[in-house]
Amino acid sequence: MASRWLLWIAALAAIVFLLIPPLYHGWTHVETDFPNYYTAARMFRQRLPLRDLYDWTSFQRQMNYAGWGLQLGGYIPHTPLTALPMVPLAGIPPMTAKRVWLSLSLLFLASAIWMLAKLTHLPVAGLIILALAGHNAMAGNFELGQYYCFLLFLMTISFWLLLGRREFSAGLLLGAIFILKLYAGPFLFYFAWKRRWRPLTGMLVAGAALSLCSIAWFGWKDHLFYLTDVLPRAAAGEHMDPYAAGMPTILNMLRHPFEAEPELNPSPLINAPALVFFLQPLVTLAIPVFCLIAIPRDKNLTPAELAWFLIMLVLVSPSRAFYVTVILLLPIALLLEKANLRRKVWLIAAYLLVTISLPSAWEPFFPTVWVLLAVYIALGIPYWRNLRPSIAVLAAASIIVASAISASRRIASYHREPPQKFERVAFEKDAIYSATPAISSDGVVYESIADNRYLLKHWNHGSVESFPFDGQAFHPSVAGGGGPIYFELVSGGHSQIMVYDRESNAVHQLVSSGFEPSHPSISPDGSLLAFIGLHRIIVYRSGMMGAINGPTPVHNVAWFPDSARTVYSAGSSGSSQIFATVSGESPEQLTHDAGDHTEPAISPDGNWLAFTLARGGTRQIWIQNLKTGKPTPVTEGACNSFSPAWEPDSRALIFACDCQRGIGLPALFRARLESAWR
Repeated sequence: MASRWLLWIAALAAIVFLLIPPLYHGWTHVETDFPNYYTAARMFRQRLPLRDLYDWTSFQRQMNYAGWGLQLGGYIPHTPLTALPMVPLAGIPPMTAKRVWLSLSLLFLASAIWMLAKLTHLPVAGLIILALAGHNAMAGNFELGQYYCFLLFLMTISFWLLLGRREFSAGLLLGAIFILKLYAGPFLFYFAWKRRWRPLTGMLVAGAALSLCSIAWFGWKDHLFYLTDVLPRAAAGEHMDPYAAGMPTILNMLRHPFEAEPELNPSPLINAPALVFFLQPLVTLAIPVFCLIAIPRDKNLTPAELAWFLIMLVLVSPSRAFYVTVILLLPIALLLEKANLRRKVWLIAAYLLVTISLPSAWEPFFPTVWVLLAVYIALGIPYWRNLRPSIAVLAAASIIVASAISASRRIASYHREPPQKFERVAFEKDAIYSATPAISSDGVVYESIADNRYLLKHWNHGSVESFPFDGQAFHPSVAGGGGPIYFELVSGGHSQIMVYDRESNAVHQLVSSGFEPSHPSISPDGSLLAFIGLHRIIVYRSGMMGAINGPTPVHNVAWFPDSARTVYSAGSSGSSQIFATVSGESPEQLTHDAGDHTEPAISPDGNWLAFTLARGGTRQIWIQNLKTGKPTPVTEGACNSFSPAWEPDSRALIFACDCQRGIGLPALFRARLESAWR
């Protein structure tokens, strides 16, 4: 009895000292990541295109509109329905919604601990201490308003149902988790291997039902965009900085020492990208495959087996920030139930090493990856002892061949990509995002992420100057001869068109927020400003504004060199085309191929159209001869190149490219156009 009371006293102390402070911090402060989920849920309610969720600047604009101020955010790599549980909260004020979510997260955590106590016969107080002792993971969920107490709750219910022989219901729940966060997806293979058809059927039914609902809401084209443009690179760990030691995944651990990227990873041990391209699929296939084939094919589902499988899923996840590891409470609790003292000690030690805050100096060595790998290996030894050698050899050979084929294709693409072919411009160490260049006679103005906001920068032959503003600055535009910078400023829940004079350092509003104006483009002679408002082109001159009729919705607008006509992208998202205004006549359609044609730019000599074409899972830069109408690709590869801008001599383009980086998080390059393209 005394030991029970001491355990509860320790649990209450853990709540007071380890739970309440991060909960209070989250309750009173705006922090990512809850704003990401809230903003996405708000976009759901407004029925905005799904593509806008996966575009960094479009999402950031909506985040400010939603009331999150200067908070940076993004939705990649989440599934289309990840934010679905937040939709009921998106109708209330942001911080109120966050507090409701934090209250629910407490309830989710308490419920998960109660169910684990019932499943494992471990004391509730002991589970509370264990959960809160992993302070870094738990605190992150409450400080940031994260998703993983909810996910722990759902996973715990699903295991409760599985072990209680309510397998179809468990499958339904795991199918829902799969559509929400992808973590449960490999359970499809697990149930098929175990020949447990009821949970497999439940997963398929729930997954199909939710997928159909999502397609009905957003449309098939946008889901195809997610499946081809976002999911493959997110699965490869390319949703953020793919070299960051602070994202402790196997994929980052392999890139960090063996692949160079001048801004994000300038000093690897060796630069051997071919080795990375081979090791990544090799390791991330071998771990789950050898886990699966070692599991007995009988129909018995044991807690230890389920725990090992879930630990494997966390280990191979391509996206594992520190707060994700709260999920490990479920498998560790299952394993503790029947463990002897020695086994309990190392299981708890491993859990704490993964979930507490370790010295930042250790990050480049990826200690939590090695700890999880050691746990995976130790738990797998009893299963591998019974593995048939012929199956193991066949599996190993298949994995090696598949990895070699994948590496061969990836290295072939790698050598065709812009970083290996073109000159990098506006280089800055640790720059995570540089895009939408605007070129004039005195250099390049572009948008960048720095100082916790989107701001403008000016580059001129090695010198970089920053221009921060009170808000998020997007889409700069400068006349060909230089002069003021026109840009969209998102602040206070609205967009305005601003003009910044570099000489006087003065900034003032040119177009108010009534139109929610965006994408400003100043004419080459500096006399006219075109922008997008209410999905149409609006032209501003000396305080007067007029709309240009043509196809809608409009996505981007630019000018011909004579400053008399505009060129623009318009049409349904995913299948837009490029048009040119013709005085007194209907717009002229300049592009006709399949795909999404955006970001048009006319060369200063008036002979060439450059644009971004999204097709086949990537975005690439193309140019088209305006006399012959013949389009030609400038860039290629298994990554995105976009935002083309012409240099004054019409012989080179500066553009953004995210190859070897995160999706949509580019650096700037210059392509000098060869005669073969012209």
